[in-house]
Amino acid sequence: MAQVRLGVKKVLAIDYSRCTGCHLCELACATKHYGVVNPYLARVTVMTQPESPLSIPSVCMQCRDAPCARVCPVNAIRYDEETGAYLIDEARCIGCLECAYVCPYGAIGMDMKGEVIKCDLCGGDPECVKVCPHEALIYGPANKVLPKISRRRAVLVAGIVDAEKILVKEPTETVEKAKEAVKFLYKIWEKVGKKPT
Repeated sequence: MAQVRLGVKKVLAIDYSRCTGCHLCELACATKHYGVVNPYLARVTVMTQPESPLSIPSVCMQCRDAPCARVCPVNAIRYDEETGAYLIDEARCIGCLECAYVCPYGAIGMDMKGEVIKCDLCGGDPECVKVCPHEALIYGPANKVLPKISRRRAVLVAGIVDAEKILVKEPTETVEKAKEAVKFLYKIWEKVGKKPT
């Protein structure tokens, strides 16, 4: 779950129990930032293992006391109060990767140009959240997002999933949401003039 920084207006939280490993979030992220359908350029990574039904999205959690910002020798990482994201100032960044080494989530990397990249929450409107058909990724006001995740976990632990329809939806509804997510992703691709191959 996302950590909350005092005064943060919005957070990105992950409900691991809902991720199905569809990787739409990776495709949307790469398309948004680079205009290409290439999951290796995504700032969110979905880790899956063939022997396990569990899929784990990994993305910058915008830590309350961000080690990436603390370790940067040139102060190239700053906090954006409006979106709740730590942003990399490319003009100041020297590419030392100290931030990547210290990140507990492995959420900082390099793109093909050698620039350091991490989740910037798409300026406050994350594409990954928009395309997730199962609401595994949630972004919004901390006082609404975090209780929602907590309620889902409580229902899961209590074993009354069907009672409140919080974690399990009707199969047809899930399929429809997945179709809507794919349509939305195609709209993004059309905007950047690229289509998947």
